[in-house]
Amino acid sequence: MVYVRAASKYGLSVEKGTDRVPDDGKYHFLVDGEIVLSTTVEALALAEMEEAKAARQAKGRELLQREMEALDVSAFRADSWDKKQSRDQRKGGRGVGRGRKR
Repeated sequence: MVYVRAASKYGLSVEKGTDRVPDDGKYHFLVDGEIVLSTTVEALALAEMEEAKAARQAKGRELLQREMEALDVSAFRADSWDKKQSRDQRKGGRGVGRGRKR
């Protein structure tokens, strides 16, 4: 029986009876093509794969979160600047009618 569950985007798979793994009736968990776990329990192999997948996703999520934080800061600064410009251009705002009186 051939069994394959893969998360190819992350280089992870659980295989049984394929040409990449020994045909010994066990489920083999592969990371980047290398066997890191062999077990007769399918659920254990799948749990290991999900754990490794989550760890690899965490790096991407962390990068995305930092990018989103930087965008939030930029948006906040731009909004503050727009409000300041609007306020300054209204009569009585900063810079309007505040010249030195002689």
